[in-house]
Amino acid sequence: MTLKTRNRMMQIFFYFSLVCIASALFFFIIALVNKAITPPPNLRIPAFMEKIGFLKYSFIATMISISLVVFFAPVTVFYALKLFENTQSNEIIFFLAFLTGCLCEGVRFLTPLFGLWSTFSDLLFFCGRIIFIGRLLCPLSFLFAALASSAEQRQDIERNITILFAITVVFAIIAPINTARISSAGTVTWGFPRLFFCSRLAFTALSFISFWIMAIDQNTDEYKKIAFSMLFILSGYGFLVISDNFVFMILGLPLLLLGTYGYLRALHSLYMWR
Repeated sequence: MTLKTRNRMMQIFFYFSLVCIASALFFFIIALVNKAITPPPNLRIPAFMEKIGFLKYSFIATMISISLVVFFAPVTVFYALKLFENTQSNEIIFFLAFLTGCLCEGVRFLTPLFGLWSTFSDLLFFCGRIIFIGRLLCPLSFLFAALASSAEQRQDIERNITILFAITVVFAIIAPINTARISSAGTVTWGFPRLFFCSRLAFTALSFISFWIMAIDQNTDEYKKIAFSMLFILSGYGFLVISDNFVFMILGLPLLLLGTYGYLRALHSLYMWR
């Protein structure tokens, strides 16, 4: 993939994300005017949050957390485009996939609008599939960045990114979606949640180990910084996507921002000297 093509993809993503945000804002305003915003049921996931007093449920915190994750996508891709405009980096393509996963969280805006969560409509089912794709895409994109970003893989970047998206879509199609259970964070739930959670943890651990091995093989500390920054990013993302309280929101945002800054700066420093 040429530098020009990659930059064009990032520009398209930036404008597409702005269109998505504008559309969500439009529907939100309509629902607000018509007083058709119905908070989802108080189904806390994970369940232990219900037993901790300072993790009190807040619908406002849920909506703000969704907004933060969604707005994070265009702001970050704009920053990355300016930083890497003249720098070839395969990892940026996979980071764009992570941002796509963040943008998928925007469909959670729809569940409280017009009482969608209380229906069994095809739209709610579709929202569940999109959320599943995003939740799987985010950790898996870093694993692909660690395993498929070498100079030898540069000619196969299009194939690898296609494989990444194909994996997430296939699993989203076959995963059982339960539209009867909507979490307090506005998430349509799916079957085998523990298996899915453990898989995401495994992808994260494998990504960290892979980046660390690359740091040792290439004798560079930048990949170690990238590995730790990735943990910050996914931790912050993890807090925000399950956030239905202000504590998780306050914890998630700085972790996500600090991790992203460290990740992009370390990548830029790594390729600047090549």
